[in-house]
Parts: sequence; C-alpha cells; structure tokens
Amino acid sequence: MQLDARLAAIAAFVPHGTVLADIGGDHAYLAATLVMKGIAQRAVVGDLSAGACAAARRTVGTQRLTREIDVRQGDGLSVLAPGEAESIVIAGMGGALITEILSGAPDVLARVQTLVLQPMNGAAKLRRWLCENGWNIVDETLVRANGRLYEIIRAERGACEMPDDVLLHIGAKLYEKRDPLLHEHIEGKIAKLTRAVEGMNASAAARQSTEYRETVSRLAALRTLLMLL
Repeated sequence: MQLDARLAAIAAFVPHGTVLADIGGDHAYLAATLVMKGIAQRAVVGDLSAGACAAARRTVGTQRLTREIDVRQGDGLSVLAPGEAESIVIAGMGGALITEILSGAPDVLARVQTLVLQPMNGAAKLRRWLCENGWNIVDETLVRANGRLYEIIRAERGACEMPDDVLLHIGAKLYEKRDPLLHEHIEGKIAKLTRAVEGMNASAAARQSTEYRETVSRLAALRTLLMLL
C-alpha cells in the first residue's frame, strides 16, 4: 500500500512500537501501513462518517488486519477509552476543530504520549493550545502534495516555551531547522496577509481595528523574517 506524500510525512512522525489512534482516519490507509510495517502494534481508526468507516473496514479486511485494527464510528476522541492509545494522529481538519477534539476528552488525552497533527488551517491557534496545555512541539515538517503545502506537527508531553506571534504562525521548529519548503511557506503567509490588509484598507473602520494593526504588524514581521533566510 503506497501512501501519498502527505500521509507518508505523517507516518514518519509516528513513534515506533506505539499503540495508535487515527482520528478522522477515513480509508485507514495510514493505520494499515503503520501496522503492516511494524511501526504500530495495533490501532483504532475513528471517524464520524459511516461511509468513511465502511471504507476503512474494507481496507482492514483486504489487508487481513482485523485483529490489529479496530474501526469505530464516533465523534473525535469519544471512540477511545482512557489508556487505549499511546499516540494520536489527527490530520486533514482545521486547527480550531483539532483543538476542540483534543480539549473535549481530557481523560483520554491524559494517557497519550505523542500527538501527530496536520491542520488544514489555523496552525497558529493549534500551536498556542498545545503550549498552553502541557504539550511540547518537538518537530515540524512541511510537505507539498496535491498542489499545496501541508504543515505537520509532532508534540510530546512536556513543558513548552511559547513562541512569539510570528513563529506561532510559521512554526518555530520549521524556522529553527530551516525546512526546505520554509521560504515558500512564508511567502504563502505573506501573500494571504497582504490580501487581507488590502481588503481592510477599503474600510476606514477596518483600518482602526485591532485586527488591522495586528495583521499589519505580523505582515511586517514575516517580511523581515523572509529577508533573514
């Protein structure tokens, strides 16, 4: 089973020998691959969609992994009992939804050691939540797939020093290790913020707002950071 570039990068962040939960696991390709390679001992694949769960069960059945992978329909971490997973993957959702899922089941999360997260947007909010809730971001990577860049975050239990605003938005670890796609990543952020500022410039009220001042400040900081690369 061949994973695409996004799923392969997520798989690379999953610790060897773990018991895995893939929340929003869709077709269960990630869980099946990790179990077949011996990276995950066993896995739970959870999804709210009945159709996704049916597709996941087909994958599990085809790969003869019904003893190692359990597919469960349910909302977020409600598919797990406390202590049932050592590592959790949540990928392909917005950062706000990921934080909602994580904060909604503290009893389950208390026994988890590793989070591998791939937000589609709102990565800054997710990074802030992790740091504020006892999760240390130990690594991040960027991957290009399907015509866009994806941010992937690995967090482990531990103290986290809160990055400044601009590093929350681009990823402190991405900047620290000068990810090969960092330049493109920052340029994308600059383009998005430039469009936002141009839109707000059309309104006198918007130009007086806190959001406008914060956006202009963040845009300037990103441009400075880009020049330093």
